Amino acid sequence: MTGVSWSRCDGDDCIRVSGVLPGARVVVRVPPAPMVGHLPPMAGRVVPDGADTCFVPRYPFLFGTTYTVAVDGAVVGELVRPRPERSSATEVLEIGPTASEVPRNLLRLSVTFSAPMRDGRADAHVHLVDQRGAEIHGALLPMEPELWDGDRRRLTVLLDPARIKRGLVGHRELGYPLRSGESFRLVVDADYPDARGGPLRAGADRRYEVGADERRRVDPDGWALRVPAARTFDPLEVGFDRPLDAALLARCLRVVDPAGRAVDGRGGVGPEGRSWWFAPTGAWAPALHALVVDPALEDLAGNSVARVFDRDLTRTDDDPHDGPPVTRPFEPR
Repeated sequence: MTGVSWSRCDGDDCIRVSGVLPGARVVVRVPPAPMVGHLPPMAGRVVPDGADTCFVPRYPFLFGTTYTVAVDGAVVGELVRPRPERSSATEVLEIGPTASEVPRNLLRLSVTFSAPMRDGRADAHVHLVDQRGAEIHGALLPMEPELWDGDRRRLTVLLDPARIKRGLVGHRELGYPLRSGESFRLVVDADYPDARGGPLRAGADRRYEVGADERRRVDPDGWALRVPAARTFDPLEVGFDRPLDAALLARCLRVVDPAGRAVDGRGGVGPEGRSWWFAPTGAWAPALHALVVDPALEDLAGNSVARVFDRDLTRTDDDPHDGPPVTRPFEPR
């Protein structure tokens, strides 16, 4: 019985034909059987390989293309060139925020991947699911373009602001996407394609509890500073009154010396986004330093140093006020 299969011969891809007599004429054509004889055969060479005969093409086989094999003029089989299996190498590194409880008026979440991802697929592969396992439809704002960092590894997804801001049509008709006292999960599908088209190594999710609304301006004057001793390399530690946006913390906080120059060192965000630390490259000088806070710094509900995201128009205290960065002086001793 004659059989055909994909194989390798002397290191090259080939079509292997078994069960044919030595010297038989093996021809491979494209397209499939109904048109055999209307197109010239593929260019290539026929190589005996033990009891089998191999057809090695001059040019590579094409993925997804059907090839018809004939022996001495009779069709003996068809093969479709399979596409190579895509390896699952990319994985979800983190889902943010990292806080276990978020406000009901949560504004954004994020997903960080280990490699660049394909653009335009978030709407189909990132979901919010309630505590009963049902998808929360209409919770996430469809984004065009999507909110990626420069490496296309960190995706930011927004909850629909029209459902969060009181007085807007979306809020009046549908209410908040989240419910206080309940939980929900952010789910990332395993078949979310990376930039190469491969799926994720595994899907991922993170569970959150939903607390009360947060409608206060971020107030650096209320932060707790643990000042390091002079002539040490101990870190400056800053404690917040609520979780803050981790991505914004990385670029909205800096430490300056008495001359206003940035102090060399490295900083990091503490557990659940409730703190920040800064370790200098050199030892602290016994002099007045300052923590400088960009007014764009936000909490999880989008409230910043400069404004309340969903402000009460009757409260003058909530009026936005643009101004310079806020400074918190401290002096290592």
